[in-house]
Amino acid sequence: MRRARLMVLIITGLLLMGVLSLTGSMAQENEYDLGHTDVFGSLRRPMVKFSHAVHSDSLVEAGCGVCHHSRDDKTGKLVYIEGQELSCKDCHDTQKENHKPALREAFHGSCTVCHRDMIKSDRSHTGPTTCGGCHKKV
Repeated sequence: MRRARLMVLIITGLLLMGVLSLTGSMAQENEYDLGHTDVFGSLRRPMVKFSHAVHSDSLVEAGCGVCHHSRDDKTGKLVYIEGQELSCKDCHDTQKENHKPALREAFHGSCTVCHRDMIKSDRSHTGPTTCGGCHKKV
């Protein structure tokens, strides 16, 4: 009887570990290198090391739509659609296109404006606002 319980516990544990490892591999990555040479070509500055975890924790009140948005065809406004979070480069290209800023301007506009707004609101944790603050030499 004890062996049967032990085997059930072992099998359950192994199954649980398998499920947890599978869901972990499907989860959001925590760190990204933002320096898309496929879009920008050769880079003049080092790639930006972007921490999704730090940003999602900081922007919990504002929500994911601050960065992940799509244009609503009816209203023309930017909206967040849960489950349809794309990379910036999935919508933004090297050049401005109609209402969409180029990828470089989308990054710089979103990042630096948000970081400066955080400083203005006297937050204890803010992001860098200078080129070298994000584009760090390794």
